[in-house]
Order: sequence, then structure tokens, then C-alpha cells
Amino acid sequence: MKTLEKQQPLSTSSSQTRQYYIDWIRVLAFGILIFFHTGMFFVYWGWHVKNNELTEVLEIPMEWLHLWRLPLLFFISGVGVSFAMKSKTAGAFIAERSKRLLIPLLFGVLVIVPPQVYFERLQRHQFEGSYWAFYPKIFEFQAYPDGNTSWHHLWFIAYLWVFSVIATPLFVLLKNRNSEGFWQFFQKIVSQPLGLLLWAVVLASAYWFLHADWPVFQNLVSDWYNFTVSIMLFVLGYLIGKTPIAWNTMEKHRRSYAVLSLFIVAFRFSYDTLFGSIPEDTIWMTIVNGLLTMVSLWSTILAIGGYAKHYLNFTNQALQYSNQAVYPFYILHQTITVALGFYLADVSLNLWIKYILIAAGTFGISWLIYHYLIRPFRLTSFLFGLKK
Repeated sequence: MKTLEKQQPLSTSSSQTRQYYIDWIRVLAFGILIFFHTGMFFVYWGWHVKNNELTEVLEIPMEWLHLWRLPLLFFISGVGVSFAMKSKTAGAFIAERSKRLLIPLLFGVLVIVPPQVYFERLQRHQFEGSYWAFYPKIFEFQAYPDGNTSWHHLWFIAYLWVFSVIATPLFVLLKNRNSEGFWQFFQKIVSQPLGLLLWAVVLASAYWFLHADWPVFQNLVSDWYNFTVSIMLFVLGYLIGKTPIAWNTMEKHRRSYAVLSLFIVAFRFSYDTLFGSIPEDTIWMTIVNGLLTMVSLWSTILAIGGYAKHYLNFTNQALQYSNQAVYPFYILHQTITVALGFYLADVSLNLWIKYILIAAGTFGISWLIYHYLIRPFRLTSFLFGLKK
């Protein structure tokens, strides 16, 4: 009988304990956020600042990205926890997560996010004056959008901390030898391509019961659909992170998962173009829509995992550098994007040139701040959640 200790390590060989494709997925997933949030400046969807010319063209790829970009981040965060908890007690794990998540969150709310609110108020003519005249308003502690205090894009950090605290007792239980039966059962399921895919049905259950009644997003206290799907993916990431055979299944069947994902996307796009959105006026259509959404989402994540394992299980200096830089980049990037967008909004330039300037500027300025102001100093490294 296999022991739990033999099931836990995520490795493909006895000599390699770190799976570099996990790092690559994390770096690339966060990198996508810069392109996505740059696009938000140019589409008709609501966002903090807007260009003087908008387009629907970007909405098509962004709608697809929006389906899986955040689920992928929660999933890969759960995978990371499966490594982090190997040598930590529950108390040590929560203490480490609190230091790396809550301190950057507080720093971000007080320092990083306020300029975003300021530029939004200026563009919407809701405030006139300098930033220093505006800044004290965040200490009125009235929640955005009515007030000026917000975590904006840093909501992900808040949720990740909450998920870590809630799920820690489960993760500790699953480290116990008495859970060996569960691990054998789980391993048997995820060793089959259909068994691995069927976790989409578990995700779909959240859609069926919560999607219609909880449309609010990112405020933690009345966001039960997004909250539930996200913590499910976080826990799934932990389970799959400790089950090497699941990654082998992803790699072996990566093309099938990718084809399935793209087929559903093409079908829904064609249907929406011809007939409008799939109606949910009956319970059966709600079931169908939930299944399509979650099978598409989950098969995309499985395809990404499979292709990453097949092609990206290597390291180099770029990965080593990026793996440290990605967290500060995430914290910084949206404020830089909003600021650049505000100053370029009324400039007479082609929309696509503006997109390139803002995306490149966000990467470049984030790198300058990280490399010269965060990375070399203990205080700034601490505030941005970097490991020693």
C-alpha cells in the first residue's frame, strides 16, 4: 500500500523537487493581468479611467481571458500552498501568510491604491485639486465607490488570506496518515482524463445555486458566488499540487482539454452573435449555462497545466528573477496603468499605439520601481511581501 509520504511530493524524478512549470504558470498568469487591465482602459465596460476612444474589438479576447484568469490564479495559489505546508505547522503557515499578505494589503490600501481613486475622481470631475489635498479623504474610511477607501485590484490578496485561514484545518487534516484512503481515492479519479475533468461539475454546482443571487464582486461580504468558486479552485489546487499523477494526466491529454475549451468558447461566441446570450429563464438552461461555463473554465486550466508541464519544466535566470518580482509587479501594476491612462486619455494618438504605450509603460515602470526601490531594501521588500 502506498503511504501518504509517497503521494505528497510533486516531482517527476527523485533528483528534482521543484516543478518549474508551476513557477512559469504563476509568472505568466500575473503577467496577463497587465494586458487585461490595460485593455480595460479601452473597452465599454466600467473601469476607473477611460480613453477618449473606446472599442468593442478588445472585448472578445478579454471576455475569454476573464473567464479563467482569476480562477487560474486561485488554483495556482492553492498549488503553491501544497508546497508551503510540507514543512510548516498550521500556526507557522498562517503567520507566514499573514506577513506576506496582510502587510502588503494594508500598505497597498494606504499607499498604492489611493492614486487610482484620485485619477478616477479627476476624470469624472468629482474632485478638483492636488493629490495631497485628496489623500486625507481615504481616512474617512468610507468604502468605494461612494467613498474613497478601497483595495481595488488587491482584493485578490484579501481573499487569498481568508482562504488560507479557512482551509488550513482541512489541509492539516489531509496531512494526517488517516487521510490515506482519501488520497488513494482522489489519485484514482484524477489519473483518468474524464475523472479530472469532472471536477467542473463541482464548480458548476456553485453556479447553479449562487450565480443568480450574488452578482456583487470583490467585496468579500456579499460575493458568495465568486467567493465559493474561488475557494473551490484554491482547495483543488492544493489537492492537485500534492498529486503528481494529476499533472501527468494534464500533460498527456492537454490537446483534448484545449480543444474542448476552445470548442465551448467558439460555440458560445457563435450563439451569442446569432441569438444573444443563452437565456436562463428555466432551470434546465441554468444547468446548461453553468456546465458550459465551468467545463470551459476548468478545461482551460487543465490545458494550461498540461502544456506548461510539457514545455516549461525548466529554469533560467529570467524565471528566477521574475518569480520574485511578480508579486510586487502585481501590487504596483494597476496604479501605474491608471495613471498612464489618465494622462494619455485625451492625447491624439491611435488607440492601438496607446495600448502599446500603456502596457509597455506599466511593465517598464513596475520594473524600475521593483529593481531599484523594492528589491535592494529590507523595508520595501517587507512591505511588498517578498521572502528574505
